Amino acid sequence: MRKESLLYFSTPNELREFVKELDIYNGWKITSGLLNERGKLIYDKRYVNILRDLFREKKFFRKEVSIAEIISWLDNLTLISRLLDKLEERLIKDVFNNIEISVEYMIKMSKRMRIDYLIIYQNSILLLEMRTVSGFDKLRSTWDKKFQELLIYRELMSNYLHNKIFRLYALIPLFEYNGNTPVLKHIDYNQKQIDYLVEYIFLYIIN
Repeated sequence: MRKESLLYFSTPNELREFVKELDIYNGWKITSGLLNERGKLIYDKRYVNILRDLFREKKFFRKEVSIAEIISWLDNLTLISRLLDKLEERLIKDVFNNIEISVEYMIKMSKRMRIDYLIIYQNSILLLEMRTVSGFDKLRSTWDKKFQELLIYRELMSNYLHNKIFRLYALIPLFEYNGNTPVLKHIDYNQKQIDYLVEYIFLYIIN
């Protein structure tokens, strides 16, 4: 799976090291607004150029990766980092350290279809899709769309990954900031969703 992934981490701590090396000043905030407008604020940042180079080297995009895609990718990476922190609290050390993570996994024979994240433990694979939305009214419709995509991805992967247990999960978070002002109900919602995903992984991937 490594060669089909934009990034592949054999342990959660490898992903953490990658995030640390990106060196995003003052962390990353999941803010409201159009992705392209958010991108104007960081267009020439060092970590953006690192990601552009990575996407270019792997040839995962037919064209140059857009700044909007990078913004979305950084939003997701922020949430995944939180997920790992919570998983580390929930799992015993040996189990946590044996979790593997694939980022932007390209499905074979799929005309470049990619899955946001794979969370892998032994023979179990969680297919995780994410999409941040602006309000509670958009949660259900976005979840429905993402879950339909996951069903297709599972079917395609089952053609060549045999004897694997596939689980599907669509995580639909909310924007957490308007500018520099936190939206507390959105932050609380996102944390509860991450807690729920931790429990899901514990029950259906680890056990």
